[in-house]
Amino acid sequence: MDSQTSHLTIEIVPPRRTRRRCPDFVLCLCCNRPHAPSEMDEDGCGICDECLGVSDMSSALSAFEDTFEQFPDGYMEGVFEGRRWSATVRRSLDGRRTWMLAEELGGNEIVSFNWYRLSEGRGVLKPCEMSASKVIDFVLGFRIDPNCVEGQSALARVAWPSATG
Repeated sequence: MDSQTSHLTIEIVPPRRTRRRCPDFVLCLCCNRPHAPSEMDEDGCGICDECLGVSDMSSALSAFEDTFEQFPDGYMEGVFEGRRWSATVRRSLDGRRTWMLAEELGGNEIVSFNWYRLSEGRGVLKPCEMSASKVIDFVLGFRIDPNCVEGQSALARVAWPSATG
């Protein structure tokens, strides 16, 4: 480092556990209230679902899953919040992994995520560098233009390696 560069110290403060009243709970860095670990968004950096605006994640996730199952494989265009978007959906051959990338046409916004179907039938949403609520809102609000759907099924299925081999 030269003499012009200063040294910055960054402190990363993990959410602290409450010891006295609720030993298994975590304090939210935003509201400073104790929450069960299941109420903390895993990508929220120590902020609870309530502060992140995810009031009822389980019902929202269920609606997301039902809606996303209806999306065709491949490229499509549609409208979200009054703006045109393109989206591409790819599903693995075994149907256990699904990927989506959506881009605002003529804008800068994107939505990207992976959806995993676990062996017990439960699904897991993994957003790519954005909140789960942004992904859920997009999928629930996106209206596909039936005149702009291409490359369905065979072209969009990806032969990803299986988890066992």
